[in-house]
Amino acid sequence: MKASTCLVAVLVAVVLLEGCRLYTEVSSDYDRTADFTSYHTFAWLADKDTTSTPFNNQVIRNNTMNYFSHCMGERGLRAEVDSPDVLLELVVTSARKEVAVLSPAQYPSYNPYYYPFPNAYYYRGHTGQGSHYTSGCAIGKAGYNESTITLNVIDRRTNKLVWTGRAEGDLYDPVFIESNLHPAVFDILRDFPIALTRDHKRPKR
Repeated sequence: MKASTCLVAVLVAVVLLEGCRLYTEVSSDYDRTADFTSYHTFAWLADKDTTSTPFNNQVIRNNTMNYFSHCMGERGLRAEVDSPDVLLELVVTSARKEVAVLSPAQYPSYNPYYYPFPNAYYYRGHTGQGSHYTSGCAIGKAGYNESTITLNVIDRRTNKLVWTGRAEGDLYDPVFIESNLHPAVFDILRDFPIALTRDHKRPKR
């Protein structure tokens, strides 16, 4: 009976770890006084983040910006580096955490999503702004990263934040980040005030 209970506990732990590796918490908010129908062009604020870890580095941030650029294009917005209507700011954070585990989790491999878009469009005239589970079967702790992707949309003319969206998740292995970036970006923009101009299905993980 004890062995059976331990096996069940191990399986539950694996399922929990699998679920926690995705960007599961998504939220957004916007300025109700902003006229989003007047926004037709965008540019990126330069990435000033110098962090370089397996969970947050320049490649991850560039890919994330490319996915956001793609999704903006699907809403009819085009890149304009000289006088854009809105400025996009990406903020990626990652904090190291620990969780008690019953058994090392084995993850299946996924092919990463890749969209061949050019590197982020930067606006040249702006400087920017800036589970804890225990059991008699527990064998130790596993490290993971509490990661957040945030997109801020700034009205260039008024220099005011008009929209912000974020996705949070607990990531146990950086190999799965790429396969989750595009779905996370899609989820962040789900309630963006400018609707999709054509049918678009949520990217698969």
